[in-house]
Amino acid sequence: MGGSDGGNVSASAGASGAAGSGGAAPSGTLTASPGELAFGAVQQTDAAPQTIVLKNESAAAVQLMSVKLDAAAAGTPTFELMAPPAAGTALAPGATANVQVKFRPTGIALFKSSVLVETNTPALKLTLGLFGLGTKGLEGENEPFLKIVLDTLGYDINVGGAGLLSTTTPLVGDEVVAQRFKAVSVAEIALIPVARYSPEEPIPYGYYNAAEVEIGVISNDQYQALNPKTDAGTKATFAAPAGEFGIYTTSMTHKTYSEDSKNAANAVKHAVRTYPLKDRAGKLIANSYLVCFEEAANGDYQDYVFTLSNVTPIAP
Repeated sequence: MGGSDGGNVSASAGASGAAGSGGAAPSGTLTASPGELAFGAVQQTDAAPQTIVLKNESAAAVQLMSVKLDAAAAGTPTFELMAPPAAGTALAPGATANVQVKFRPTGIALFKSSVLVETNTPALKLTLGLFGLGTKGLEGENEPFLKIVLDTLGYDINVGGAGLLSTTTPLVGDEVVAQRFKAVSVAEIALIPVARYSPEEPIPYGYYNAAEVEIGVISNDQYQALNPKTDAGTKATFAAPAGEFGIYTTSMTHKTYSEDSKNAANAVKHAVRTYPLKDRAGKLIANSYLVCFEEAANGDYQDYVFTLSNVTPIAP
């Protein structure tokens, strides 16, 4: 999902209009989970449909007057609503309704649209973002560059360019020096894969300090995907290690580490670029970073991309 929300979007009666804006003593609340959708697919092929769940969080019934695509959006023809709730559908308190969305890119680009939800209360409405990445094909030169991948996901980050990045320049764009990390609180650390563009194989990943600790595996068939699925048993969070730690991934041929010194035998020494995490509006997300791995040597740095939270970076 996009980085601008990552959870629910809500609208309250008494609000001035935009989703998520508050009002005094609202008489009704309608939420949407997730608050936006991000798709990826090769041009002229279908991405797997995704679903937004609308929920009436108030004590009064809410009537859905219309659920439709924004007709003015340039990306509208690439998105389709599949059997949306009919006009007049009533949601009792606590009831839900599903809005399923389909994406089929017509070319190689980032497509944008919105789902517009209106109710019988004029101020109680939602605008839910739709973002879709159309790619040329699978693997190699067909893959999208890191910048457009992040734009689709909702991370407004200067990665150092819109194309391939240098594999030798120490820092580019918003990148920070981050060979290792340290927890900023006793809360668990979150390590979540958000993109993966590399050859088809399972990708174990985890952290290391005194020893390597695997916390998950990106599934074999998720080799060209946004928000890739993981194997059963994968953990989204792990207990904060004592002291400093690094992040690693494992492919069929080698391991890649956040520390340059541990990549001495690999094609690229500076194989991980780390950026402060920003949402779709460019606002910094506290104690959170985007960790981007370069598995080969072409400088795309989108082979495996993770968000890492509750940490501060440590320089050598």
